[in-house]
Amino acid sequence: MTEISRICPQCGKSFPMEARHCSHCGHDREAALPALQSNLPALVGKATAPLLAGAASLALGLGWKLLQGMLSRPAKPEQQPIQVRNAAPLQPRGRMTIRITTAWAVGDSSGNWREGHSEQTIEIE
Repeated sequence: MTEISRICPQCGKSFPMEARHCSHCGHDREAALPALQSNLPALVGKATAPLLAGAASLALGLGWKLLQGMLSRPAKPEQQPIQVRNAAPLQPRGRMTIRITTAWAVGDSSGNWREGHSEQTIEIE
């Protein structure tokens, strides 16, 4: 049966696998290992901070929109039937004319300039 041994990083000689200390120089094999630490709480804290900030921002924005909607809505009038007496027929408003005047100027790097204007008229009945 073959015996499995470990090589000491300090002196280079072999010592039994189950031993913690080297039988030649006394090197502690577990002291050379890095300490096991869980980074999970730190990672969770770092990852959740932006998510919580985004959720809070979204909730505040939604609450603000709801509040604005409630404040801009008129109060409900009492429910009463509408009675119309001697209502005049709707009168046409007549013609409406919209006039749009545009002035423009265009120049290039050699100093040539062109200017002009245009006028448009829109009539709505």
